[in-house]
Amino acid sequence: MKKHTTIDQSLSADVSACSTVAIDLAKRVSQVAGEDALGQVIFEDRIKSREAFQVFLRGLPASVTVLVETGPGAQAWARLLQMQGNSVRILPAQLVASHRSGPKNDRNDVLAILRAGRDCKISAVPIKSAAALAMQALHRARQGYVRRRTAVGNQIRALLLEHGVAMAQGEIAIRQLVPRVLEDATQPLPDLLRELIAELLGEWGQLGERVNVLTGRLETAANEDETAKRLMTVRGVGPIIATALLAKQTEPERFANARLFAAYFGLVPSQHSSGEKNRLGGMSKNGDAYLRSLTIQGAHAVLRQIRPDSEQPDDRRLWRWISRLGRKQAAVRLANRNLRILWVLLQNDQTYRRRPGDGQEAAMSH
Repeated sequence: MKKHTTIDQSLSADVSACSTVAIDLAKRVSQVAGEDALGQVIFEDRIKSREAFQVFLRGLPASVTVLVETGPGAQAWARLLQMQGNSVRILPAQLVASHRSGPKNDRNDVLAILRAGRDCKISAVPIKSAAALAMQALHRARQGYVRRRTAVGNQIRALLLEHGVAMAQGEIAIRQLVPRVLEDATQPLPDLLRELIAELLGEWGQLGERVNVLTGRLETAANEDETAKRLMTVRGVGPIIATALLAKQTEPERFANARLFAAYFGLVPSQHSSGEKNRLGGMSKNGDAYLRSLTIQGAHAVLRQIRPDSEQPDDRRLWRWISRLGRKQAAVRLANRNLRILWVLLQNDQTYRRRPGDGQEAAMSH
């Protein structure tokens, strides 16, 4: 049975009377709704082809603000609208969903976008340049290779464990021990399984090569970008984190202070408070999970190098964190601190440097 979306035919057909237009994007069919300055919905339409949708966008007056939600194609359409003079806001899809009333369909979705656009607490997603999206694509491809390589490595270990061959986690164990197990005739492994493990090991190695290639491209891009080089002066921030942050184009000026910038990535406690009772839980994990995980990994790399007998003020503070909180919580705290420093560096041309032994832990310099 074919499904139809009902549209109120009594609404105005003139989009020029709207102050705000919301669009529920799709590959072919797009739902459109518009409201006037008083927040009344006065226009609705269903556009059934990409060609007709382009014609519709070209006919929008420059005074109309366009709202879309995050999703495939949102960035491309937003850049097109910006080029023709329209103000565009891309709203987070998970926050738009909380404004939807009734069952999920295209019409309710586009009306939810209009309601979310009136919510001043919702911050729009930055509209990225084509270069930033290309950099983001490198990160996503690399992340996909890393995940698949980890999955193949775990599969190798699990298959061997079923035959009584236990193996430690980690890249070194797979690279060094698996070939030895395959060459050892005393191991109780059927020939069919040996062939399969050898094929999986080859795939694991090829994925590692792809990760290294993309890592090299990101390192080259970081070394050629002046802002990325300044970001990498912070301990725990390397080319991967620097390029990922630049690709995200977070527009740090949107945040009133560094604390809010760090909270944007979920590196703050979750809250379940009511009345006079303040209940703080674990890490909220809001925001960009990829950047949050990268900054925590970078913090762990720094903490592994800290020595208890270090005389550096910065090292002594980090060791106090480790002693009092443990390594995991200390890493989260350091990642939060690094993001606060990055917020400052993104807004000027300074670099970060530590001042050892003079009573000041760090300073910004030109």
